Amino acid sequence: MSSKIIIIATVILLIASFSVLFVIEAKNHNYDYNKAWSVVYFENPRDNSLDFSIENHEGAEAEYSYKIFVGDDKVIDEKVEINAGAKQKISPVIPSERLSGSKVLIDVNYKGADYKIYKSLGK
Repeated sequence: MSSKIIIIATVILLIASFSVLFVIEAKNHNYDYNKAWSVVYFENPRDNSLDFSIENHEGAEAEYSYKIFVGDDKVIDEKVEINAGAKQKISPVIPSERLSGSKVLIDVNYKGADYKIYKSLGK
């Protein structure tokens, strides 16, 4: 009789332990749970497209400012608001003759944090 109680208690404790671990692990896999971060990246870093994305995982709606430089010349200076947990794709329009053989810098700023990505465009 006591061996049945030990087996039943062990099974109940295992189920309770697995349930708690499942909940903790699910929270850790959520990109926005108790975390504050952003990321900026090119949609396709291998081609000559300047399309880039900004992902907001700051926990609230945020306003990002971005500047695009071709060589040393600033060609775009704009702002975009992104909802929490959302991704915004930005497709800048710059004449191709300005881009030929140039180094492009995209500088994104959020509350003093700078995110910079570069792309060198061939001829």
